[in-house]
Amino acid sequence: MKKLIIGSAVSAAAIGLAAFLAVAQTPTPESPQETPPLKVEMLHTGKVLVRGAKVTNIATSTITAVTSWGAASITWIVNIDNSTGIIRRNGGSGSLSEIAKDHIVSFEGQLVTAASQMTVNARVVRDWSVQKAEINPFGVVMSIDSTAKSFVLKTEKREYGDLMVATSENTEFLKLKATTTFSALKAGDKVTVNGLWDRAVNTLQAKRVKIQIEDRRVFEGGRLKSVASVTPPTSIVVTFGKFDYTVNVAVDTSVLNEKWLRASLADFKTGNNIRVYGVADGTTIDATVVRNTSLK
Repeated sequence: MKKLIIGSAVSAAAIGLAAFLAVAQTPTPESPQETPPLKVEMLHTGKVLVRGAKVTNIATSTITAVTSWGAASITWIVNIDNSTGIIRRNGGSGSLSEIAKDHIVSFEGQLVTAASQMTVNARVVRDWSVQKAEINPFGVVMSIDSTAKSFVLKTEKREYGDLMVATSENTEFLKLKATTTFSALKAGDKVTVNGLWDRAVNTLQAKRVKIQIEDRRVFEGGRLKSVASVTPPTSIVVTFGKFDYTVNVAVDTSVLNEKWLRASLADFKTGNNIRVYGVADGTTIDATVVRNTSLK
């Protein structure tokens, strides 16, 4: 359902909305894409919220975007500075350089009343067309391209499938906690990769590649000792047997309660019973699943 809400008049520029309002009463069918329904909201304070705008131009510190409803439209000049938060579709911080023509964006900010066009100083911009997210997949190296310094990773998750992993001079390579290089990789290696996944082309730009020496398994009978932070990526310390293990919790690690429902690390308490599914390197576990069986 497309939606347009206008508060009391905030500037002379708002007069240009008249034609838009004339046709805005008849909703058009929803787009089949997973983008937000069109919405334009302005309050008497000058606060503006726009969803579902289409980018038509990008400059050094501004984007131009259009909201269209049938034959009527509003063109927006969106000012972006260092205080503007730019967010990708799946969360995580983005950048102005990722925004491109024809991307669908939402933005919130303050109307510039002195401007002749509808201009907003943006507090937040969300780009629904940037399908990127931080992930931490585990899998087996299937093939290696030494020239491009990339490899194909067969992952455990159907969502990722056979993932193309690109590396650069900034990618960190580890094996048995020691620093190594791309040349240490070989087909058949089990690795955990941390980086930025572009869903659109199923490619992962690796920040870290960790060559593992064992398969993932279940660690049972743990007792929670501490939580570094309640917001992933973070780590928790869990005692298994006589040893304390540092359990790395990535942004895509499943954190669950006793009933296998999603849980929050904020609810974890010292002494809770913990089970972890992951792969260990010494006393460090890269977790795929962290389950707190003390949480009902």
